[in-house]
Amino acid sequence: MSGGSELRVDPTRCIGCGACRVLCPDVFAVENGSARVLRLPLLEERLFVDAARLMCPTDALRSQAMDQPPDTTTMELVPTFDTLAKGAEGVRWTLGDVPWADVVPARAPPSLRAVVREMALSESATYSATQRFLDACFDDLELSKWMSVWFYEETRHPHVLVQWLRCVGEPVDGDFELRGRVSTPFMRSMTGTLVSNVVSEVTATRAYRHLASTSPEPVLATLARHIASDEARHAASFFLFARQRLATSTPDVARRDRARGLEVLQAWLGGAQPTTHPVAQMLERLVESGEERDPLALEASGVRTRVVRVVGLLLGLPLRRAEDVGPMLIELLKQRGES
Repeated sequence: MSGGSELRVDPTRCIGCGACRVLCPDVFAVENGSARVLRLPLLEERLFVDAARLMCPTDALRSQAMDQPPDTTTMELVPTFDTLAKGAEGVRWTLGDVPWADVVPARAPPSLRAVVREMALSESATYSATQRFLDACFDDLELSKWMSVWFYEETRHPHVLVQWLRCVGEPVDGDFELRGRVSTPFMRSMTGTLVSNVVSEVTATRAYRHLASTSPEPVLATLARHIASDEARHAASFFLFARQRLATSTPDVARRDRARGLEVLQAWLGGAQPTTHPVAQMLERLVESGEERDPLALEASGVRTRVVRVVGLLLGLPLRRAEDVGPMLIELLKQRGES
């Protein structure tokens, strides 16, 4: 990249989630609730700037050189609990700041309550997912410690959504969150599991962004912006952990894990149940319950293409659209001698 106008942050859009700083700490800073560009990225940092733009919950990052094929000179960042935890502390919203007294029940129609109810149920899966992560990555010191940050921030999501439901007069029984404490099994490849979480966090980011922009109830709009901010930052963190695993693996293991990551993406694109994340299950339940076919406008927002490009950057593969995934997977499997 060159030229001062090629990378900027739109301050009217930015909500200071910190995802860009997670991915590019030398390029972005977050101050007073908004990100700013410290300097132009080096060539080897471009991949992470591209990923940051795709993960931004409000599309606040602007560049004239985005979506280019991955560069072979890409540097690798080493994600640490210390860095990620401090970054989260600097941008995290607080439970005490939620203006519960400003909730307007009259602006919460039944259709909106149904969406929030399903989102709260899907968010409750974090508990069992954390258990699975801690079992699977107990020997990865930084990732296992970072799970405490992820678990804390994710636990607040169903908590505030359930509280909002109760504020608008929607009955929620005491076992509601317990019923949501389920998760899909982890796969054998930890890289594949991390890719699955990147996919789900990016999807959730877009879902909450839509909810924030369309909710007629103002406090829910605020909560949705907060949660979208968390999801984007989590996507960025999982992205770094997955990249690190690929970078530190032997060439044969890295090729295998790239194939596993593409299998996750292909299954997600096809709606395969074994890799379905609670967010996707929530959307299916909304459709089955009589809500509109795409209640959170994920198809309209181009989330499929966005996810494909993010995973392509993560795996170091030139993926531009959903149709690229199948042929690329076949090619990788051929390289490994698999059918």
